[in-house]
Amino acid sequence: MLFRFCNLCYQDIGVSIVNLRRYGKRVGTKRFKKDEVEKKKLTINNDEQIDLKTPIIVCKRPIFNFYKGQTYSKFEKIPIASSGWHHTKAKGDYFFVYPEHKLKSNEAIVESTFENYDLCSSLYKKLQELGFIKQLEIQERAIPNILNGQNTVLAAETGCGKTLAYLVPLIDQILNWKPSLQRSFNSPIGLIITPSRELAIQIGIEAKKLSKDLGISTKILTGGKTKKMALRLPLSDVDLVVASFGVISKLSTIGLYKLNCVKHIVLDEADALFHETFEEKLKVFMNRLKIGYQQTTDENGIPKNTQLTLASATMPQRMSEVLGDIVNVNSLVQIVTEKLHHVLVPQKFIRLGPSQKPYELLKYIKPKIKSREPIIIFSNKNTTCDWISMFLHENGINNVHLNGNMPLVVRQGKYKDFKNGKINILSTTNIGSRGLDTFMVRHILNYEFPLDTSDYIHRCGRVGRVGSHKDCKVINFISHYLEIEVAQKIERAFRRGRPIPIFNITMNNTKKDLEPVISSNDIFQNDIIEDIDEENSIPY
Repeated sequence: MLFRFCNLCYQDIGVSIVNLRRYGKRVGTKRFKKDEVEKKKLTINNDEQIDLKTPIIVCKRPIFNFYKGQTYSKFEKIPIASSGWHHTKAKGDYFFVYPEHKLKSNEAIVESTFENYDLCSSLYKKLQELGFIKQLEIQERAIPNILNGQNTVLAAETGCGKTLAYLVPLIDQILNWKPSLQRSFNSPIGLIITPSRELAIQIGIEAKKLSKDLGISTKILTGGKTKKMALRLPLSDVDLVVASFGVISKLSTIGLYKLNCVKHIVLDEADALFHETFEEKLKVFMNRLKIGYQQTTDENGIPKNTQLTLASATMPQRMSEVLGDIVNVNSLVQIVTEKLHHVLVPQKFIRLGPSQKPYELLKYIKPKIKSREPIIIFSNKNTTCDWISMFLHENGINNVHLNGNMPLVVRQGKYKDFKNGKINILSTTNIGSRGLDTFMVRHILNYEFPLDTSDYIHRCGRVGRVGSHKDCKVINFISHYLEIEVAQKIERAFRRGRPIPIFNITMNNTKKDLEPVISSNDIFQNDIIEDIDEENSIPY
């Protein structure tokens, strides 16, 4: 009994000693930080200079600060601010990232114009009416290849003009080929496939704007029950179809839409369409098309094969696995920008416990409400997305939310209110990270940090776009074990000055209740949307 009390005394003394040692470490750290910075100045080469006035990473603990010009040797262990974040005592730690790569509107615009191409006069006139005079960098590099009939991969950061880069040549091709093609009803010449209804609608609206008054019929298909569609689907001349993958796969299987006249197919957000979950269905669908190594034309100048274009904000993975038996992958001309897989806006990574996140959410949002700054809050789960919306409403903060579990009727007009500025807060899942036109958004909050870095890049790409506000930021709440692992890999990439590696840390873990990029709701359970003439009629 006496031994046990002695042991308790020993433990009490030990705790005091430990606290004293920790206090001593904290006191001595300040001197060490200063000496460390001085040491870095002294050991630097003459040809290399660290700019202490231009930080890349700024940490709560300044010893981990990283500056422009600072480098690590190949085999040097990189010190990262998030190294100890697995410990519960790391709660409250944070670091800021100020990326060297920044997207500026004037840098993205090049001197060449659309006059450089032999476009149809009516299309060029339409481009002028819409204000598209000078090209963006990705357009200057992509359009000549696509017009020449080459199979192309467009891999560039979000918001840099990829959609117009393939829409302009596609519409020009349709204008040239349409008079000489003999087609039956519901036999499109061009086909654009997306992983979600939101992206299909967004691209469809741009296609309708560009093809208006040019004699091109454009249809937008975003899903629906097959039996209902078979009964009421109209038979008509259609030149361009923009569709989510599930609906066009179903409609072409039962013969309501024919693919024999498709001369150019575009897979937008190809990395999402190449996901293992949909690999077999995509292979079956793509085998219905005759994609050629290079384009050969008949006596009327009509291609004998189908041209393929892939577009994505991340380099499409698994191209060989999905397309290897369908097309020679070597025929794909890759157009890649320097800023691919780079985040172009300032960010803050903050380590929090799950119970701290609601308070930090309110603390972050309330000042933004007064200044009416649009914010998108991202979650990994549908349930979290719904909870955030209810939590904010209970605290008197008006908001809208979108996720894959919501039927089309419930979504009706919600994003319209957000985009028009009626409501400035949107709670959504990964379904909102692709396809939404968010140039007005200034802040992104990752309430749940994505476990797939491609989702992380797409979420961050909702801000820092061409035409966006200059003062855009991203806040990342880091809480769970896997989120910390992803944040650490991203921090190392920032310190190395390398692109963010593309990986999914949940591949060997359970993905319970995670929001998929393509949900069954997107594919089968929504109404067909065919003719959208005005943006206000967007059904979400």
